Amino acid sequence: MTRRILALALSGLLLAAGAADAQTARTGRLMREKLLHAQRILAALTTSDYTLLQNETRALSKIADSPQWKELMTVEFRPYASGFTKALGELAAASDRRDYDAAGASYAAMTTACIACHKHVMNSRIARAQ
Repeated sequence: MTRRILALALSGLLLAAGAADAQTARTGRLMREKLLHAQRILAALTTSDYTLLQNETRALSKIADSPQWKELMTVEFRPYASGFTKALGELAAASDRRDYDAAGASYAAMTTACIACHKHVMNSRIARAQ
């Protein structure tokens, strides 16, 4: 019984420590907004809706230019953000040209940059918890 209580207490401490490293409410809102625009970009690509593609690409670019986004850009995250913003710029240019193939490739590159960054954050949190 004592071991069970000790294990529960230890688990609680680890969860509390992990929560301290979790993203803030502000960061969470920003990431959810970013995700929403990325999903709408995918919808625009799959329906060949270039107006929606341009609007959502601009909206996502505004996030990447926002002070909230820039606050997150530590030395650790700059390489990931650089890949994201480069792909986003290429996506914007492709959407303006109505170049479906280039837009699809840029969207894939942008998504890959997001996944790489989120994987890095996940692995960092796991490493700190151990």
